[in-house]
Amino acid sequence: MAHKFDVRSAEVLDSPDRKRFLDPDSVLDKIGLRKETIFVDLGCGTGYFSIPASFRVKKVYALDVQQEMLDILHGKIKKQGITNIETVLSEESSIPLPDGCADVLFMANVFHELEDRGSILEEGKRILSSGGRLVIIDWKKIEMDFGPPIEERLTAGEVIAICTDAGFKLREQSDAGPYNYLLIFGTANEKLV
Repeated sequence: MAHKFDVRSAEVLDSPDRKRFLDPDSVLDKIGLRKETIFVDLGCGTGYFSIPASFRVKKVYALDVQQEMLDILHGKIKKQGITNIETVLSEESSIPLPDGCADVLFMANVFHELEDRGSILEEGKRILSSGGRLVIIDWKKIEMDFGPPIEERLTAGEVIAICTDAGFKLREQSDAGPYNYLLIFGTANEKLV
């Protein structure tokens, strides 16, 4: 069973060290958000990406399976007066949002933790609008002193294969920083113009 991030270490998610190797603004720049975008942050944690995304998009659905993480994020939202983030307690294998409601389904350092990747990817196809994108950032499968154990990490190639098998088509692959890769998928039946 893959480990879940421990809420008792939540302060690590917002540390200045993390911003040095995984800067949310530079990542969000790469995925082409627009003012009318509906952004779903699956596994949002304390809002490391949800909050900066909220300044760029129409609405953010911030989902997590841990209520404690959502409570931390809710406190930040209230303190900063942000009105376009909706926190949602999620489940491991389903996304409690309506069909076709999202332009971007975003997962940062979450995919390796998923027990039932197939169900989440099916749910992703269900909630994404026509032309919507699946964005996955995860840990490179390299030895380092932090992050999940190497045996729990997936290579970019493994994630691409899993997503392709589930009906997604790779549109872009790059680095999100020295320790993370960035993958952007569309649905396999979309027409690229």
